Amino acid sequence: MKNFLKLALKLGITAFALYWVFSNTDMNALSERITRSNPYYLFLAFLAFVVSQFFASSRILSFFSGAGLKLAALYNYKLYLLGMFYNMFLPGGVGGDGYKIFFLNKKFGIEKRKLLLAVFLDKLSGAWSLCTLIILMLLFFTDIGVAYYLLAVWLIGTVIYFCVYKYLFQPYFKLFIPVHLKALGLQLTQLVVVTFILQSFGFEGTFFPYLILFLASGFMALFPFTIGGLGARELVFLYGAKYFILDPQLAVSISLVFFVVSAVASLPGVYFVFRGEELRK
Repeated sequence: MKNFLKLALKLGITAFALYWVFSNTDMNALSERITRSNPYYLFLAFLAFVVSQFFASSRILSFFSGAGLKLAALYNYKLYLLGMFYNMFLPGGVGGDGYKIFFLNKKFGIEKRKLLLAVFLDKLSGAWSLCTLIILMLLFFTDIGVAYYLLAVWLIGTVIYFCVYKYLFQPYFKLFIPVHLKALGLQLTQLVVVTFILQSFGFEGTFFPYLILFLASGFMALFPFTIGGLGARELVFLYGAKYFILDPQLAVSISLVFFVVSAVASLPGVYFVFRGEELRK
């Protein structure tokens, strides 16, 4: 019943968010832009997303190693794909991360507390990389005084984050630089995905505001209130477009196409749903 209620709540939030977004956009313009997108650039966007999956898989593998779990890179990637599929297509009460914690605890006997901490730190590094890139990109839209302020906030925040990380998460501290570089690599690669999506629409304006909105919407992936971030990301794009005085139809189109690209890239995980014995060996 608890899992059913979680799923019902997630479906409800997703449906309401999409309803609100579509009620505040021109559906004809939205549909026309997406249907006329260039498939060549969409294919490049898909390939770039697959590369981002390797960064994400490698990052969580590093945290698992810090928890005392030694997994082969290929095995971990298979498990990552399975987790992505669960998040996208089987959004129950457990989710992909919860399933991985359950599975690895059962198969290898690693404490759930350690695995949960590894997943938490994985998301924490993602949040830091999002904040870092957002601040760096905002520098292009601010005057020199505000730029110094933003850099100071980032520097102080990063120093505090570093010190707290070292004090509270000592077993993972030696991984600090590698995992955060992987987190930056993941987000930068996904910015390439968005760039290709914009090119598929034939957009010739300034990309930076849309890239900033995408990074801001990335926080929705850290808090899975909706199915695969669907609906929540679109809300960020819709209201962010109004703030930056951008085309809301274009902004929402980017988010919807990104969801489709990520969903397609998650489909290989279905293989391990039906061939789970390969992971249990």
